[in-house]
Amino acid sequence: MFVRFTAVLSLTLALCGCGVFGPEGRPEGPASVAGGSAPPTGGNLAYLHANIPAPKLPPELAGSARAANTVVAADRRLYRYSIDCQSPEVPELAERFEKTSRLSQFDKEPEMLATLEQRLAVSLDEGRALLHSRGYYDGYVEGRLNIEADKVAAVIRFSPGKQYTLGRAAVIPAEPLASEAGATAPPASLEDVGLAKGSPAVADDILNAVNLAEAAFRNRGYPRARVENTRYTVDRTQKTLEAEVLVQPGSFARMGQVEPSGEITVDRTYLNAQQTWKSGAPWNQELLDNYLAALRQTGLFQSVEGYAAREDGPDGLRPVVIRAVGGPERTVGGMVSYDTDFGPGLTGYWEHRNLTGHGDRLRLDLPLWGDLQEFAADYRYPFFARPDQDLIARGGILHEDSDAYELWSGAFAAGLERRLSRRWTVSALGSVEGGSLEDPDEPQKEFLMFGLAASAAYDSSNNLLDPSRGGRLMLLAAPYTGTFHDSFNVVRSRVEGRYFLPLGSERLVLATRGVWGSLWGADNSREVPSTLRFYSGGGGSVRGYDYQSVGPRNNKNEPLGGVSQVEVGTEARWRFAETMGLVAFIDGGMVYENVDEEIFQDLLWGAGLGFRYYTAIGPVRADVAVPLDKRPGDSSWQLYISIGQSF
Repeated sequence: MFVRFTAVLSLTLALCGCGVFGPEGRPEGPASVAGGSAPPTGGNLAYLHANIPAPKLPPELAGSARAANTVVAADRRLYRYSIDCQSPEVPELAERFEKTSRLSQFDKEPEMLATLEQRLAVSLDEGRALLHSRGYYDGYVEGRLNIEADKVAAVIRFSPGKQYTLGRAAVIPAEPLASEAGATAPPASLEDVGLAKGSPAVADDILNAVNLAEAAFRNRGYPRARVENTRYTVDRTQKTLEAEVLVQPGSFARMGQVEPSGEITVDRTYLNAQQTWKSGAPWNQELLDNYLAALRQTGLFQSVEGYAAREDGPDGLRPVVIRAVGGPERTVGGMVSYDTDFGPGLTGYWEHRNLTGHGDRLRLDLPLWGDLQEFAADYRYPFFARPDQDLIARGGILHEDSDAYELWSGAFAAGLERRLSRRWTVSALGSVEGGSLEDPDEPQKEFLMFGLAASAAYDSSNNLLDPSRGGRLMLLAAPYTGTFHDSFNVVRSRVEGRYFLPLGSERLVLATRGVWGSLWGADNSREVPSTLRFYSGGGGSVRGYDYQSVGPRNNKNEPLGGVSQVEVGTEARWRFAETMGLVAFIDGGMVYENVDEEIFQDLLWGAGLGFRYYTAIGPVRADVAVPLDKRPGDSSWQLYISIGQSF
């Protein structure tokens, strides 16, 4: 026998309109529901579909249930059970029930029949709440335990009926709102925040719209707005759910200056330069949240929070109170890496944030490999001369002994970086570099050169170390003048683009990359120092080939570099667990001796598989790649281990 639970609509305080039952055990006639006070998130609707009391059963059914329980109580055997959930009209109900119900959570352990009966009753209550949460207020769910030998099947059947839709959904201020110059009127209905009239009456969608309505008040001049009450009415005749959201707006405010509080060690000019709002604009909580996020990303604070002061200041504007707990200003760290080109490597770094009290940062890096050693310093002074501009300087010394050359050099560069928008950044850096270089088949030569690099960068990706959507574009043009064998004047240009596309979900991402570069004014790559030439091959370009080996080589298979370059790459990234993922990739590229050579000609291709272990600071990657166009002298495979995605 099925035990049937009808979808009887309940109130927070009382059950209304449900006293008469028809022959199918369902309520007859329309019912009206009104809620009392509710939490600011619009919690009455949660009561509506979560706290529904079980209906009274007819005496004969209750009697048979009691008799069945007497028999069940005497059976002390343990049974394993399966779940057969049926909802042909709305398959989503069965799918969700099988994932979340009490029956599903404990189906691996054998139990006595008495326990299974209790578990079935609880799960049917959950099924009833599920019907209401999806807008099926006339529906019902029934279930039984089928016992055959030592096997038990819990059979559940949903009969959802017609899905209710959203009717009138008013958002009402608890007190009249004055007209304010330059202010946008708050929403008057849930339709104004994206939930259209006639939409399915799904609880999660309605609760989300209530939260958006509250947020809209806070983004349109009312920093202390809150939902004071919600009232929901079901019209069984029209099959609609109507909503009435009462909002207590609080006083209107215009945003003023930052008012620091707590352990804030940076100066006020730094805090003011970060502002995302114009003083005097209507209060906008979203802009404040963006401001707080930017402060957190500086690494200067352990915690940051911001809110509106209770009263306006003397200028009639509402101060923005910023409370913060300072974080450590110095950091020391390191990283171990390995690839088949350089072998094992160790990188150490030291960083000082807020060096002069203006949020400036100095970082020293010391990467040590068998064939490469470097000491590098990087300094950034934010908001230099204007709030959208930083002063940057970098320098270092480098020794690199590869198949392509042996290089000793020292370099320094300084310039400005300006943010044109949230996604576009431009920079200009003057540089000087000098040292000695020994090319294959040539004696050691000294060089000195000066450059001015202009670049533009676009970034719409959603994560620095592990992007799953968006794109990046880097454009560079840099004239150089100097002496090597003879004096030279060249322009180095490079374009690199990356795009990240989620396939269905962000656990499966297709990542693509393309590079084009050219050195104008040089007839031969030997005319300029190696730091200006183009090289390909290795973990950051065409995997599967030795470091810098893609391109022209001499008769000893030593790379010569080139004056133009092209690279392409594609990765399929699958994050199959919270901390683990797999990658399949293919890379292609070539370096050319002449600018006039046709690009994409004679590309070398490499392919492979990789493993990712995801950490709080980014994924740790291990890639194995093989050359698909193996040449004499090429290795059969390459291994790369480091932090961050390959691109």
